[in-house]
Amino acid sequence: MNGLVTRFVAAGLVLLLSVVVGCGGGVPAQSEAEVAAAGNRRSDEIEQIASALEASLEVAELGVWRVVEPVTFRHGVSAGSGSPLVATISFTCMFPITIEGTEHENLVRHSGRLVFHQNQWRLQQVGVSFKYFNEDEFTAESDLLAASLLDGGKLTVLKSVWSTTVRDTVELQLAARELERAEALRAREEAVALKQAEADAEAEAKSAKLDELAEAARLAVMTTGLSKIARTANANLEAKIEGVDGLRLSGGFEVEVELAADAYRGWVAFAATPRDVKVEYTASRFGRPWVYAGLVADEGWDGPSRRVLSAFLDKRLSEPPAAKK
Repeated sequence: MNGLVTRFVAAGLVLLLSVVVGCGGGVPAQSEAEVAAAGNRRSDEIEQIASALEASLEVAELGVWRVVEPVTFRHGVSAGSGSPLVATISFTCMFPITIEGTEHENLVRHSGRLVFHQNQWRLQQVGVSFKYFNEDEFTAESDLLAASLLDGGKLTVLKSVWSTTVRDTVELQLAARELERAEALRAREEAVALKQAEADAEAEAKSAKLDELAEAARLAVMTTGLSKIARTANANLEAKIEGVDGLRLSGGFEVEVELAADAYRGWVAFAATPRDVKVEYTASRFGRPWVYAGLVADEGWDGPSRRVLSAFLDKRLSEPPAAKK
């Protein structure tokens, strides 16, 4: 029976190895770093199982039985298999027997074989062998997991310790791996979201810059249009305006334009003494014609001078009636 089990396990390991390295299974090849990381993780998990087994033995109800050779573990090549998917965990117990009033110490060696299958460690068998006080060698191994133990003795306790400890530890390892996967996924999602946010911010900044450039270009176009109007008007204005004492136009002008909501406001300041004559224009939106809006208020003109000046400018700067829409 043991030979059949061994051959079956060996065949299974060959199959597992062929899948891991991607032989005919279509599995993407892993990098050396990924292979090393996976091997280190499996080794760490075997060490965790061995530590948990040692802790379980300390509290197990073994009576006069006691562990005399502590728990040790071997993984991969050190386990004698040469495979990173196989590990062994071993320890030795002593149990006494009394014959004709004399106590004799006997040893029982446990050697658990674990196989990494379907992404987790599985306890395949626990070989037990005995060395009795009157023998020099250990007996051949028997599989404790396959044995039927009906007496409820210490071997039954140890069998339960093996099974429950490995099962519970592996469940914790699977939960830890699942948590790591979830955290890695969340980190990737956050990285993608951050990258997208950065891209969106960059696109928004570019769009804002384009809008700014477009607005500046529109202001330049509207300023040019108003400057042409101002140049024509300035050429048609007399140097002196009758009825406004002391006012003399010097022939220069300045133009200012701003965007207010979707409309445009413009000002033309005709250079003069004692003060410039400043008038206002409006355009309902980009591309629409400038419309004269009158003399700017609060420019320091007295009432009579303002009335004369407004009438003079309205006559010359307003659109001719035939051109109005």
